[in-house]
Amino acid sequence: MLYSVPQLRLLILLALTLLVGLGVREWRAGFPDAAERLERFDRDAAPALLPDAPPPTPPAPVTSPVMPRPSPSPGATPPAPPPSPPPPAPPSEPLDVNRADAAELARLPGVGTGLAQRIVEERERRGRYDSPEALRYVLGMGPKKLAAIRRFITVND
Repeated sequence: MLYSVPQLRLLILLALTLLVGLGVREWRAGFPDAAERLERFDRDAAPALLPDAPPPTPPAPVTSPVMPRPSPSPGATPPAPPPSPPPPAPPSEPLDVNRADAAELARLPGVGTGLAQRIVEERERRGRYDSPEALRYVLGMGPKKLAAIRRFITVND
């Protein structure tokens, strides 16, 4: 016999490791967007998703017995909910995504503070955007959202 049993096991383990590595490399080449999302998953997911979340507050203790609420009369209309604050107005002229800061980007329709911060971070990490389609590399920027803001943005060199 040319190799002993422990040596054969080691060679098989080495060959399997090589095949798994080649498989991962091919997957990363075939799906670069998914691979990049996985790389960034644990680095910036928690702070970027909830930047302005207040800390949870404990519930207030109940000191009096709960009284049943009176049932509304049959003809009464329920009270209207309080009006929500109006969304920020979109920019009047196209916004250059290579020069805008997170506060300016957050004024775009459908872009919140978290997504605006990720757009700025992606620009700092990769460099300037060469086209509006390059925003698709930003986590959370889908084709519908990009189509909704396309008339409000521009990319200048």
